[in-house]
Parts: sequence; structure tokens; C-alpha cells
Amino acid sequence: MRNAPQRWRRTAAGFAALMCVVAVGLPTVAYAEKAEEEQPTQLVVAASQSVDTFNPFMSFFAIGYTVAGLTYDSLIDWSAKDYKPVPGIAASWKESSDHLTWTYTLRTGVKFSDGKPLTAHDAAFTYNLMMTDKDARASSSDLVENFESVEAPNDTTLVIKLKQPTNQMLALDNAIVPKHIWEKIDSLGKFKNFDFPLVGSGPFQVVEFKTDQFIRLKANKEYWGGAPAYDELVFRYYKTPDASVQALLEGEVDIVSGLTPAQFKALKGKPGITLNQAQNRRFGSITFNVGARTKAGKGFGDGHPALKDARVRQAIHHAIDKEEMIAKVNDGLAQPGVSYIPPIFSTYFWQPGESEKVTFDLAEANRILDEAGYQRGPDGIRRMPGNGQPLKFRLLNHSDTPTEATDSEYLKGWWKEVGIDTKIESADFTKLNDLLYLGKYDIIFSGWGVGPDPTSILSLHTCGVLPDDATGTQRDTDTFYCNPEYDKLHDQQKRESDIAARAEIVKQMQEILYTQAPVITLRYADTLEAYRSDRWTGFVKQPEKRGMISGQQGNWAYQSAKPVQAAEEAGSRTPLFLGGGAAVVVIAAAAAVIVLRRRRTADERE
Repeated sequence: MRNAPQRWRRTAAGFAALMCVVAVGLPTVAYAEKAEEEQPTQLVVAASQSVDTFNPFMSFFAIGYTVAGLTYDSLIDWSAKDYKPVPGIAASWKESSDHLTWTYTLRTGVKFSDGKPLTAHDAAFTYNLMMTDKDARASSSDLVENFESVEAPNDTTLVIKLKQPTNQMLALDNAIVPKHIWEKIDSLGKFKNFDFPLVGSGPFQVVEFKTDQFIRLKANKEYWGGAPAYDELVFRYYKTPDASVQALLEGEVDIVSGLTPAQFKALKGKPGITLNQAQNRRFGSITFNVGARTKAGKGFGDGHPALKDARVRQAIHHAIDKEEMIAKVNDGLAQPGVSYIPPIFSTYFWQPGESEKVTFDLAEANRILDEAGYQRGPDGIRRMPGNGQPLKFRLLNHSDTPTEATDSEYLKGWWKEVGIDTKIESADFTKLNDLLYLGKYDIIFSGWGVGPDPTSILSLHTCGVLPDDATGTQRDTDTFYCNPEYDKLHDQQKRESDIAARAEIVKQMQEILYTQAPVITLRYADTLEAYRSDRWTGFVKQPEKRGMISGQQGNWAYQSAKPVQAAEEAGSRTPLFLGGGAAVVVIAAAAAVIVLRRRRTADERE
């Protein structure tokens, strides 16, 4: 299961990419008395997001999504070179002439970490579970709803029959779980998967976890794709990006991703440190509460009613100077956002024409609001027509993402010019997500990591992902937006086999989102990374051209990393101590803002 498109859950507001810190492990308390040659080599990855579950079916945050991808395999992976589908545990596949039957041939000799073989029966069990259990298909309903049946006639053959043809059959990046473990689970939605060590077939297995402290994974030395060149991978909780950067400078950490432009420039020329400026598959955005409601149409939450009006959202879009934000906040290391799918996926990227393009124009924003009947009161703040409610909106940002605080001040200033009052509020990643899905917000910073296949990310705005109730536990929608015309196009693009024709449909969908503005894409920021090239080498980047190390659609970088043998001569480092004694590689999410969810175009939320 390679971080498939999918999804960084948007709450993650942010365009911020996971800040990844990798560190060579040093002796820790648990290993202090062992001989030097027995001490495990560790990559320590710092995470700023909390982990609430290791259940791959229920993982919505980026860190959980990443760990699931390391623990479990999927049928199909995404190429490190160019994001094209490549064999995972499915070595080959064949499509029937009527396009309704797909047959996958699985690799032989693949084993789960408890020694039992992984067969086509495990894959059939996984997909049948997703077809029959609402919780298991939470982030993949757009895929399995089209499955007529899934069977395993033998150990190496998986046969999936469809209700109608679809282009989704090479995007099967879901985690394949061991049947002998998961068939015993009574309530999947409540199962946290905290029975360590976890049993999976991936390159690493979780062996220890402490909330908000660390996740320790052990390398699978029998991995079919080749054993990692080190012993353990540890994700350690880091509260601030600055702490990770300092650790990099002091030699305690080897990779930091999600750097701010200032941090990136400050590290230039530092001995033993190499910088990497990569193109990004993520976008940063703001999301509107367009009317939180259930599938049955029952409203909930406390969103401002004026934001249900597309004209208000369009006016707000005109009152955002993206170029200035990029120049001041990103130091020019980003592109202005337009569509939901970033430029890195050029086939599906949509660019508005000159007549459609929303530009920074305060006069136009004022004109739209005037014509819509939102007149200014004596205090200069506009009122809703009819009930006279003032346009006073809460703007919620992530407290651990400094750039969002800066963005918020810019937005507040521009919006005041058009008669909108803004109250800036901050919350940590978990609280922000809770508020979003309870509908208790007006405007919120968000962001997603987009995958090679557009279906998952675009499904965030379909009527079918609206929640069944108001509890906030079903987290598939992005803005509570629902548009039958958009849904119709979404269904069409899933069935279209011609890539060019499909791309046109996908671009029509993005145009609807752009003009209706339930979400406004602010920017596509470059991924800024730095790593200790005097300690680590061999990281396979994705894609091949200007590729990233962290935030990949797969495990290529973690699997390929190799410690530099001369690293010990580069100087000693102070050990990092964990409860179980593991020196960690730190992956710090610069903006915990990213939430990944399986198939929601790991698409992941950031």
C-alpha cells in the first residue's frame, strides 16, 4: 500500500507538507549495554500529528496513512519515476474484452510478518470487507460500490467483476490485511489496531507506540521487495519545526521536510547538509462551511448562513491577493493556486481562461456584494439581505502552522476592505478537524496531498460523501458541498477509458469548484527539504524530476535509504531517548495540516 493518491485529509489545512526528519539511530537506554555492533541503525522521523488509530480502514491523518503504507502492501503501487501504476503484490493483471472482469495474478512467496503466507484469499477478504462493512469502505466507497463480486479461485488469482466498466482498476492501492487477523474483528469502526507488533506484509512493522511520543517500526528483513538497509524506523512527535531544524544542525536528525523559505535559506551552505527543492503534489486552501448537513438534508453546526451564497464566496475570492501572499509568506517559492489538482499532474490540471480567471480586485468584490444586496451598516460591515445579520466570519487556522497565522492577517485586512469582519481563531490539528466535521466553523485553512488518479480527491465534493448523521465521526466530505451536476460528471469520469476524454471531464469538475468556490485553492508551495548527506544516502525521490523525499505516494525513500558508512566519523550525536529506548528519525509535519486518508487521494489531508 503505497501512499496512494490519497488523501491528506484536508483539514490539514495546509499547503504544508509533512516535515520529515530522519535520523541515524544511536544507542538508547534499551541498547546502551549492547556491543556497538549490536546496536540497531535507526531512521527517526518526527511527526507533529497525533495518531488515533492504526486501523488502515479508518486512518484519516497523514501520519496514520504513512504508517499504514509501511505496514501493509497493496495490489498496485505508484512509480517513483512518474507516478504511473506499477505492480505491488499483484505481479500482473488482465482485463476482459467486455471490460467487466479484471484478473490479478499475485506474487508467490509473500508472507505476513507472523510468517503466514499472503494469498489472493487475503485480498478477496479485504475487498469483500470493504463491500459489506460501511466503516471499511469509508474512504473507498467510490471504488467498491461498482464491484459486483470479488473472488479468489486459488492462492495466486484474484478476480474482480464489475457492474460497469471503470478506469479505477489500476488504482487499487488499498491496504491488504491478513484475513486470519481481521476476520476476528467484531466492530471494525471501533477497532484501533493497537495489538503490537502489528501483522502486515510491508517493509516495516509497528512494534511500539506511545501517544504523542513516538511510533517505532522494525524493518521486515524478509520483505519481498528487498529488506531495508537499516533496522528501525521511528516516528517521533515534534511540536515545532524549529526544533527539528535545530536537531538537524546538531546532527541529531538527518532529514527535515516542510521547511519555511527562511529556514531553507538559512541552511544553505551548512557542512554536511544538502537542500532539496521539490515540486509538490499538495495544495493549500481555505474551505467554506457552505451549510453542514446530512445526506437526508438535516442541517447542523453553526456556520454563517451567508456562506451558503456562492456570490459571497466569489467576492471573497476576488479579495485575496495570492501573488502577494506567495511573495511575502513563501518568498516566491510557490505558484498561485487555481484548481484542485496541482500542476505536477499535468494531464488533469485545469487552468482558467482569461475571462474565467479570478483576479485580486477589491472593486469587483464590492460590486458583487452590492448587487447581491449585502449593504454596509454604519460600522462599515455588510449585512445579509432580509435578516440583517452582519458578515462576521470566523477564520480558523492551525496553531502549529505559523504561515497560516500570517496568511490570516493578510486575509483579514483585504476582507475588511469589502465590508467583511474577520475573527481569527487558532486550534491544534485534532481540534480543528473535530470542528470541521461538526460543522462548527465558517472558514478554515485546509490542504490535501493529491494522488495520480483524480477520483478520490474530486469525490470530496460529491453528495454521496455527506454524513449520515451530525456526530462528526464520518469524515469523507470536504465542505458539505453537494451539486448533482458535479456528481454526474464525477460518475462519467470514472467510466471514461480514454485518457484525453476523461481529462476534459475532470477539468469541467474543477471549473465548477472554481466558480462555485466551496473551497479556494491558495497556492502550490514547493516542498523544501534538507538532509544530512554526510550520514544518509540513496533516497529515491518521487517523481524523478525535481522529486520529493517525504510526502511520497509510496515508500520509495524509506525503503531505499542507506546509512553512510563513514557517518560515525562525521561526529557523534546525542542519543534520542524513547520510552522503549529507540533513537528516532524524525518526520515533523510542518503543517500538521495534512490529513491522509486511504484512497482519498492520499490524497491526504494536510
